[in-house]
Amino acid sequence: MNLLAVENLGKNFGERILFEGLSFGLAQGDKVALIASNGAGKSTMLKIIAGIDNADEGEVIFRNKCKVSYLQQDAIFEDNLTINELINSKHNKISILVTDYEKAVDLHSKENSTQSQKILEDLTSKMEQENAWDYQRRSKQILSKFNISNFEQKVCELSGGQKKRLSLALLLLENADILLLDEPTNHLDISMIEWLEKYLQQEKITLLMVTHDRYFLERVCNHIIELEGGNLYHHKGNFSYFLEKKAARESNFDVEVAKAQKLMKKELEWIRRQPKARGTKSKARIDNFNVIKKKATSKRVKQELNIDVKMDRIGGEILELKNIKKTYGDLTILDGFDYTFKKGERIGILGKNGVGKSTFLNIITGKEKPDGGKINLGATINYGYFTQGSFGV
Repeated sequence: MNLLAVENLGKNFGERILFEGLSFGLAQGDKVALIASNGAGKSTMLKIIAGIDNADEGEVIFRNKCKVSYLQQDAIFEDNLTINELINSKHNKISILVTDYEKAVDLHSKENSTQSQKILEDLTSKMEQENAWDYQRRSKQILSKFNISNFEQKVCELSGGQKKRLSLALLLLENADILLLDEPTNHLDISMIEWLEKYLQQEKITLLMVTHDRYFLERVCNHIIELEGGNLYHHKGNFSYFLEKKAARESNFDVEVAKAQKLMKKELEWIRRQPKARGTKSKARIDNFNVIKKKATSKRVKQELNIDVKMDRIGGEILELKNIKKTYGDLTILDGFDYTFKKGERIGILGKNGVGKSTFLNIITGKEKPDGGKINLGATINYGYFTQGSFGV
């Protein structure tokens, strides 16, 4: 039985049709990757399924009492809370359940009534269902896997990458029936990704995710759904199997088009020889010609899948500068500088002589220390630094 059924889903942005008539389902234990070119609507579809956005047509159906957790690309928190307060906040359902259970135990010890016994039994059952008995221990264990250990630190003091990791950790603690994950490996280093892979490989976990990490996709997902040209293509298997089937599908399409073009040329010659189609057979042949023509003139959608297939695996976190400060006497080089470098960026630094361009590069590469602020470097990142003095120039 499906935990989730998506039926004839459609979404428009103005006159642009993002997708329409899309249908698929998720069964218990399915680990599905949604693949499409950039701008095709992958994240929008996740938001619709999560109930954050609305579809223009179709419906999303969940099995009764199905619990869904959604990881957005950008984490949103109450910045004034500490991490520990966030874990135990009123917004955390399991934390609420633990608090209610503790109150019920206290109430029953005082009243020992039939009603208090019933309340305690109901909450005990819910604690079992949510695996909430060791919630505090599990929360700290999972957070530590994502290099978050200072639980008294305020959320507003966290970097963007730390917030994303915190969001992912809290999501895993919710014990949802379905996980909707939008770029889960962003801001994770290799050890974090490998731990997450093993966690998500558990048979009981059901997920639908969007990711550009080919290795993560390969190791976690057992079903690929490709959105191409407004159609969904299903592939039971990992990403390598999907690539094989996709190549075969495209090759077959090209062969069919070539055959149709050859047949169209032959049928066109026949039509030109006929003064007029008078008989039923002739009309049927002309109708068939129109079908052949449509196939012969069809073009395969050339879709660029933005999946990282490099041999070296680079984590989602590249380089993050937070509140960097640097002075030389009365000269201020940097004062509260913030920037997060993204994979593939090509950045030029402009400035007059002596304002600190080389100093800035030296700070980034660790050759000089800033007077204040933090530099967070991805665990798999290596620098290639060509200085003014390189090779004796």
